[in-house]
Amino acid sequence: MMNSSSKYSIGTRWGLLIGLVYMVLLFFRYHFSSSNPIFIGVFAMISYLIILTLFLITGMARKKELGGYGELREIFRSIFIAILITELCYMLFNLIYFKWIDPAFWSKFSAASLPYMQKAGWTQDQIDEKIKSFKDLGQQTNPMGLVKGFGTNVVVDSIFGLIFAALLRRKKPQNVK
Repeated sequence: MMNSSSKYSIGTRWGLLIGLVYMVLLFFRYHFSSSNPIFIGVFAMISYLIILTLFLITGMARKKELGGYGELREIFRSIFIAILITELCYMLFNLIYFKWIDPAFWSKFSAASLPYMQKAGWTQDQIDEKIKSFKDLGQQTNPMGLVKGFGTNVVVDSIFGLIFAALLRRKKPQNVK
């Protein structure tokens, strides 16, 4: 039986939930794992897999709301709304975190990474290049960099969203009402 709720409610509800989960994951990543560059990278990958899984669950919730049948467009719409809200939460959290909570994050992360690179036997040129890449990351997390990254993040997430919607789509048979 089809629910009479808005075609945007699933995406909105799940987007807010996923955005909240993402902000909690980001806080833990930045606050508790920034002194270990390997752990922060692994934590980032695991966090993103969690977010992608939640986008898939969003599509499944929309399909269920539609009575177990759904066109690609209908399912993707809900996932896309969730993506927009999630990426807005990501952008706002990073803006607040790097601007006011821990503006020295990237310099502290860079300093904490130096012993790992030296212990791994990196040359000074390799270390200098990696430190420069941390500064570039710092630029990406300034307000303008976050706004620019928003579009890229939405596009990348939407590719996964389209794949999920394609996997979940199911046409209603002609004889089913």
